[in-house]
Amino acid sequence: MIRVFRGNDRIEGLKSPVLAIGNFDGIHLGHQALLKKTTELSLATGGDSAAFTFDPHPVKVLAPEKYLPLITPTEKKIKIMEELGISAVICAEFDLDFANLHPRSFIKIILADTIGARDVVVGFNYAFGKGKQGGIEFLRSMGEEYGFRLHVVDPVKIGGVVVSSSKVREAIWAGNVKLASTLLGRPYDMEGVVVPGKKRGKILGFPTANIETNGELFPKSGVYAAILVLKGERYNAVANVGKHPTFPDDPFTVEAHIFDFNSDIYGEKVDLLFIEKIRDNVAFPTPEALVVQISQDVLKAKEILG
Repeated sequence: MIRVFRGNDRIEGLKSPVLAIGNFDGIHLGHQALLKKTTELSLATGGDSAAFTFDPHPVKVLAPEKYLPLITPTEKKIKIMEELGISAVICAEFDLDFANLHPRSFIKIILADTIGARDVVVGFNYAFGKGKQGGIEFLRSMGEEYGFRLHVVDPVKIGGVVVSSSKVREAIWAGNVKLASTLLGRPYDMEGVVVPGKKRGKILGFPTANIETNGELFPKSGVYAAILVLKGERYNAVANVGKHPTFPDDPFTVEAHIFDFNSDIYGEKVDLLFIEKIRDNVAFPTPEALVVQISQDVLKAKEILG
């Protein structure tokens, strides 16, 4: 089981750690390449594979006025890291004191004295310390001084574009979850708990699971072909994100109509995987017209999901 060190936890028991450093928001294909390099080095050296990340995200501390919803909540991020073979995660508490650390202090106090890193793995554009004064060459020279080897991972490109958290976020905001899935190497998903709703879908003949999620990043309002994971089982579904223009008093929701399913799942934890957008949310003149469109949405989702 993965070991997790948080905030002021004492970091003990790590053997000659190979340490990946980054925010890792989304754990996209670029992050995965970095973490793969980390696990490969740990197997070669016999050291522990570890990831050093931050909670909260630095932008939320340094520029709270910026709207930066996380692609992947911290607990989900740790879970994915474990699946990728990382044996320990260090979630540093990012605050103004941490932000003001000089690059040399970060290396000496954190990397050398506290963690005892023997290998450090970073991305091609890594910068650190107060005002991001520390760069790759500075880190490399400090490695010679403090006894760790630096490994720099090249960018991952798709269609000539460098994979990044910002590109993933932009794709999700635009409703292009298919592109987001390509960049992530897996479908974009939101976890949550099924809660009671207005039962509008049931009245219309298409009952839905209303999902209360702790996720921050919502796809553009619309209708999506989706897969709902419940207790390890995968169910094809059509999902709706946003308000219902036909019923303007309805709240913003994330809900899924699961095909050929009639069980009571209130209170159950689920994971909703967004596969492809079908259409935008639009107002219909009557509930009957909406029912006709939902029927078409279901057929389209079944076609997409195979």
